[in-house]
Amino acid sequence: MAVSDHDYESLLDRARERIPKNISERSRWTMPEPDIMIEGSQTILRNFSDIVDAMDRDANHVFQYLLNELGTSGSREQVRIMFKGRVPPKRIKEKIVSYVKTYILCGECKAPDTRFVREDRTTLLKCQACGATRPVRL
Repeated sequence: MAVSDHDYESLLDRARERIPKNISERSRWTMPEPDIMIEGSQTILRNFSDIVDAMDRDANHVFQYLLNELGTSGSREQVRIMFKGRVPPKRIKEKIVSYVKTYILCGECKAPDTRFVREDRTTLLKCQACGATRPVRL
């Protein structure tokens, strides 16, 4: 028995309508909100380790990226990092978003399921979901 295209489309629409909203509208990957505090002449990112864990990236790489992008120096403790100077929280958040776009999200399908892969002398960001690759500078 052959099913017409029209039947298939109506079945597909019906199936989509039955997907619970909390599943269909929710992003499956979320980053913790940066917990930033300015104390004297230092700016402290108190939940750095939580952010890095969510990113599934090397903490040193993320730390160095933030220092370079913010143009400041700093130090790293167990769960937090401290930047020298008063860095506006908005700038820190922007740089974290920039890191995610550059080193985590796939350029093709926007999935966060990526890994760094070395090929010859080039580092590539390879997507585990769609298989796309693009070169990145580490």
